Amino acid sequence: MRLPYFSVRSVVPPRPAAIGVAALLLWLPLSGFAAPASTAAAPTGATPSRMAPSQPAPSGTTAAPAAQGAPAGTAAAAPAQGAADPVVGSVEGHLIYLSDLAQASQTLPPNLRNMPFDTLYPVLLDRMIDHEALVIMARRKGLEESKDVQKKIQEATEKILEGAYLGSVADPQVTEQAVRDLYNRQFANRPAAEEVHARHILVSTEAEAMKVLEDLKNGADFATIARVVSKDPDAAKGGDLGFFRREQVWPGFADVAFTLQPGQVAPQPIHNEFGWHVIKVEERRLVAAPTYAELHDQLRQQLLANVVQKAINQAKDSLVIHRFNLDGSELDTGPHLHMDPGPAAQTQR
Repeated sequence: MRLPYFSVRSVVPPRPAAIGVAALLLWLPLSGFAAPASTAAAPTGATPSRMAPSQPAPSGTTAAPAAQGAPAGTAAAAPAQGAADPVVGSVEGHLIYLSDLAQASQTLPPNLRNMPFDTLYPVLLDRMIDHEALVIMARRKGLEESKDVQKKIQEATEKILEGAYLGSVADPQVTEQAVRDLYNRQFANRPAAEEVHARHILVSTEAEAMKVLEDLKNGADFATIARVVSKDPDAAKGGDLGFFRREQVWPGFADVAFTLQPGQVAPQPIHNEFGWHVIKVEERRLVAAPTYAELHDQLRQQLLANVVQKAINQAKDSLVIHRFNLDGSELDTGPHLHMDPGPAAQTQR
């Protein structure tokens, strides 16, 4: 019998060896450094196209990055909207702002994102310059007029619009107060839950189960027998199921397990579609309801998923949608779309 996992296991990549930051960032996609204009805090007076003004900057004036003055070991904060946002680079007159680099730093893996910004700054700037240089060369080559590129641009635009719409719907609803209210409804004032730590041995026939019980009465070790005769995957662990609550196992198993005291073996085996089970309880405990802090992120994701699904359903309900079979014919159910046959017959958004 398998129990549901009680925790999520993650594979954490090993910490990178002591190599240069530049080497760590080489794998990053250049497109990841193209911060949307709406997220970058442009300095006062910057043109919307982000192109350099026709007049050069006065001699001797250099836009020094804010990170240069940051103490070693501390990360420089991203420039806030309306705050000073110096130009830190230019490629053919296309300006690169400090906020662009700050935005790009947020796309890094956690082990790099937590490094001091002044350490990342020169590499981020180099990569942003690489990105701008390649974009300019692509435009000079006319690649943005390619049908394939246009299709990818449209796909990227639609993905951004999808995310922007969902954000506009979710942001007002997925608030800290909404998460707190969800916690209060589901967990606040909930009594402590009883859990048992049990082992079991699964065999095919009742006769085998009775033989196991006889061996246990004669002093055999439960875990040892489980490793030898149990056909459940938990046999390798001596039949150990860990701690579980009543609702996490099938009712017949729970009814027996939660009547036993630590060290007791159920006097009779129980049966289900998998076979015959011999049960032993190792421990019992009461577990308090998880705190708000412990569940905050999980509840926020739950709330967000609900809001997003509701937005999707409402969007579909407000639009006329047609579905087709693999051969291109319309499904019998739902509205029908009257159009000329052939691949050229497409509806426009």
